[in-house]
Amino acid sequence: MRKYISFILVFTFVLTSCGTKKAASDLDKPVSERVALKNFEKNSPEFESISGKMKVSYESKKDAQSLSINYRILKDEKIWLSAKVMGLVSVAKVLITPEKVQYYEKLDKTYFDGDFRIAKEYLGLEIDFEQIQNLLIGRNLEPLKKKHMYYSENAYLNISELQNFLIFTAKISASDFLLTEQGLSQQNRDLKVFYKDYRQDKNSYFPNEILILAKENDDLVKIKLDYKSRSLNQKLSFPYSVPSSYKPAKL
Repeated sequence: MRKYISFILVFTFVLTSCGTKKAASDLDKPVSERVALKNFEKNSPEFESISGKMKVSYESKKDAQSLSINYRILKDEKIWLSAKVMGLVSVAKVLITPEKVQYYEKLDKTYFDGDFRIAKEYLGLEIDFEQIQNLLIGRNLEPLKKKHMYYSENAYLNISELQNFLIFTAKISASDFLLTEQGLSQQNRDLKVFYKDYRQDKNSYFPNEILILAKENDDLVKIKLDYKSRSLNQKLSFPYSVPSSYKPAKL
C-alpha cells in the first residue's frame, strides 16, 4: 500500500471557487480550427501560484484507497504535496521541480531523490514537470497544432504522432473551448485523462474533477482527483526536509 501512496502523489500531480462555467448551446456553424485554438489559449489559466486541498482516490486490481492532499504550485517552478490518511494522519510529502522528483513516506521511513525516469517505472510513459503541471490544471500535455485538428460532434479533436510511435490525442469542447480529455498511447501502454466541472476563478477556468486511467497490457490503474478548494497568487512556502533516520526507498 505504501508504494501506491507514492504513486498517487508523484504521478497524478504526481486542483471550490467562483461559479461553474455554463456551456453554450451546440454550434450550428463551428469556427475554424485556427479560431478554436486561439479561443482555447484565451482560456489558459493565468496564475503565479495555486494552493488548496483535494481528495485523491486510487484503484487497481490489488489495492484501493483514498488520501487527502494539501497542494501548492508555484508556476513552472515547484509542485508541493502533503498527504494525510482520513484527513488527519500525515503520511508523506512530495516536492517536484523541473529537475527532480523528491518524496518521503512516514509509514516506512523511506525517501526518494531522483529524476523523472521514475514516471516510466509506474506509468510506462515518460512525463516531465510541465506535463504534470498541465495535467493538474486542465492544459494539454503536448502542443496542439491546427494541421492535426478536426471538428466532430461539437468538439475539436487533435491526433498527432510524436517520436517513438507515441500518439497524443486531445478533445476540446466547441461550446466553451475547454479541454475535456487527452491521452498518450504507445504500444501496449495507454494514459487517458478526463476533465469535468470547470470553475471560474479570476477570469481563469480550472477543472474540479479529473479522472486518470493508466493502462499497461491488462493492468489498469484508476485515479480520481476531486478539488475541494483553490486559492490563487498567495505567497507560499514549500517546506521539505527528510529526517536523517530515513532510508532510500526500494522501487
